[in-house]
Amino acid sequence: MGIDWATAFTRTRNVKELLADIENPNTGGLKKCLGRWDVVAYGVSSTVGAGIFVITGTGALAAGPAIVLSFLVASVCCLCSAFCYAEFASRVPVSGSAYTFTYVCMGELAAWFVGWNLTLEYAISAAAVARGWSDNFHLFWTQVGLRPPDWLNRVDIGITILSPFALLICLLCTAALIWGAKESATLNKGVTVMNVSCIVFIIVLGSFHVDRSHWTMDSGPDKPSDCDGSGSGFVPCGFNGILTGAVKVFFSYIGFDAVTTLAEEVKNPRKDVPFGIVMTLILSASLYVGASIAVTGMQPWFDLDPNTPLATAFKSVGLEWAATLIATVTVTALSVTTLCSLFGQPRIFYRMAKDGLLFSWFATTSKKTQVPVWGTLFSGVCAGLIAFCMDINTLSDMISMGTLMAFSTVCGGIVMLRVHHPTRPRAVVWLLLVFAVCSAGLGLGLRHLGQVPVWGVCLLLVAALIPAVMLGLLPRTEATASYLCPFVPWMPLFGIFSNIYLIVSNTVFSYYRILVWTAIGMLIYFAYGVRNSTCGAERNLEVRTDFVPQHVEESDTDSTLINGPSDRDPLLR
Repeated sequence: MGIDWATAFTRTRNVKELLADIENPNTGGLKKCLGRWDVVAYGVSSTVGAGIFVITGTGALAAGPAIVLSFLVASVCCLCSAFCYAEFASRVPVSGSAYTFTYVCMGELAAWFVGWNLTLEYAISAAAVARGWSDNFHLFWTQVGLRPPDWLNRVDIGITILSPFALLICLLCTAALIWGAKESATLNKGVTVMNVSCIVFIIVLGSFHVDRSHWTMDSGPDKPSDCDGSGSGFVPCGFNGILTGAVKVFFSYIGFDAVTTLAEEVKNPRKDVPFGIVMTLILSASLYVGASIAVTGMQPWFDLDPNTPLATAFKSVGLEWAATLIATVTVTALSVTTLCSLFGQPRIFYRMAKDGLLFSWFATTSKKTQVPVWGTLFSGVCAGLIAFCMDINTLSDMISMGTLMAFSTVCGGIVMLRVHHPTRPRAVVWLLLVFAVCSAGLGLGLRHLGQVPVWGVCLLLVAALIPAVMLGLLPRTEATASYLCPFVPWMPLFGIFSNIYLIVSNTVFSYYRILVWTAIGMLIYFAYGVRNSTCGAERNLEVRTDFVPQHVEESDTDSTLINGPSDRDPLLR
């Protein structure tokens, strides 16, 4: 049967069939073995290690002491998206994260775009953490008097600096993940409790050695390259520096959305996954802010080491023993962060392969552990090679773009599900598109406020508010789920704006990267995915040419889905 190109790009997955596939023991699914606190531990360990031990220094060189504000800006952006992710996770407890959510709501082509870019984001995130682990592992052995050869950490070949240690940790974590989800989760939970306890101790200890003058100290003419020097005092790099810092630290929060990739392996995903998402974000943001206050107070922001900021800050105040403790905690924390960063990517590959969009071997699971073995191996090797070849600064600049796009898509999906027009079903989609375009214009205007006149920014603000207000006045679609995003459509719309704001603050290199990676993905999709999609089969085909879930009357909750959506919920029609 030929491809129906008129409907191929807009066909969506039926949620009932997805849930039935998960429950079918003959489909070789993933093993349900994780509890609520396994989810929280996974989320926290995915985020906290990189944000505190690696990116704090890199972000501070771009924002100065105002890195605290950068972490807060990034956390607010994530919070709005987190509420949207939590609702989707309670409605569609399936591995695949934003990819699956987009597939059931917006269609196949949009889902492929989101899923394909997310796979690279997870690989780069794991690679960035692995590079940080390499530097700290080398520092740890130096602190205890057993300095390993420098070539194990850094090999300068001119065009780049190679890191054998970074490749090693990626391969070791890959082996641990193949061992089994439950086994690696138990190990992760124990190490995470120990790490968080030590991090809290480190923050408290550092607060006793803070010199407030460091928060207003001028670096002089030799400012870091990422700082334009447009500000002064606590904000030496100006408002743009805060935004640049927010972009750099943004990937530190990626762990909260990675929680949704565990949905098929969680015993009670409709309640535990939303809980894990929100709790991860709250705990991570608190630790980030505390650590950034301490580290910029102990050492001038322009003297921070971008690779080992906490350890060098404690050294600068004479606490050598604390630097040794930090080096130890950093190695263990970044080990589990690398482990958890590698956990999510094969689950997205697995779901895309189950949907027929990727090669079937990505959906192969071990008969003993029910882990997606080939996807895990592929993800680990790719992340290891990236970590081997690229330094931490290059990687941190590459990460945020795809994730921000995924967050914006998920926020838009919630608006499409919860808001409807009585007579014009496409109205919500068009209003969202107009709002997104106006948000991009407003973001650019604010980003270049000195060059764009104030009246121009005000016009862009009004242009963005018009579609937002129109969406706010439309009636809501009735929905029942164990968790619903509050303040719809205002919360998701603010999430879209804040994510787009950070997107336009990215470097030009980030745009080149996503264009090249998307082009490669589209070649694979048109050559393989669109022809092998399970949605292409007549029995699974569900086409929504208007992209918009239709309004349905309120009905009783489907008794077969405990605490789940109504049987006539737009996602389960």
